Amino acid sequence: MVRISEDLRLVDQRVTESILRLRSIEEIQRRERTRAVLPVITISRQIGTGGSEVAQKLVERLGPPWQIWDQQLIDAIANHAEVRKEMVQSLDEQAQDEIATVVKSLLGVGVIESPSYHKHLVEVLLTIERAGFAIILGRGANFLLPHALRVRLKASMPVRIERVMKQMNLTREQAERAIRDSDRQRAAFVKQMFGRQIDEEGSYDLVIYTDDLSPEGVARIIHTAVLVKYPDLEKPSSVYALVQKR
Repeated sequence: MVRISEDLRLVDQRVTESILRLRSIEEIQRRERTRAVLPVITISRQIGTGGSEVAQKLVERLGPPWQIWDQQLIDAIANHAEVRKEMVQSLDEQAQDEIATVVKSLLGVGVIESPSYHKHLVEVLLTIERAGFAIILGRGANFLLPHALRVRLKASMPVRIERVMKQMNLTREQAERAIRDSDRQRAAFVKQMFGRQIDEEGSYDLVIYTDDLSPEGVARIIHTAVLVKYPDLEKPSSVYALVQKR
């Protein structure tokens, strides 16, 4: 029980810090009267490909103000009405209107249901995108954010089994079952949420097979792709530099 309480406090702290960061970036853009297309990375990964480790190595390479948005943090916000409202309201009116328009369009074609967790998740992901400098793990974000650098991490089944056995202290049979269950659940989530296939052609900018790569090696590849996709990151006069000075 104590462990659960501590975990909840940590999530609350991360949520608070994230909202403060959103407000800070939005304030900079208002002051500079600039609406830059800020960089976002989405990482879709199979279990046993080291997605969390890759994200951590990547955020260390990129530095502030980059932040990892994992499933725990995103779900905590999506399921908390007041926090979600505060997060969206941290944006200016134009940004809020644009998010509302996207959500309504998805509702109109029956992609998401309302009111529901799905609608709330879309609002949260779109808000994160507007603030930029985000590494989003999972939640099908690549299907919602086409302008992000969309990464997919994969590995062969034998390698995944060995990794899951080690990470989760499972037998080979248990690891294989866990992998198949995870693959099925993640594919079902994407299908239910966006009406898409998780490995659908054209859904990713970069697909990396991690069999022979360390998390650091994968992070280096993604880092290079980020600089190619967002060349303004290295321009000192841009909004990117203003945000990074905060």
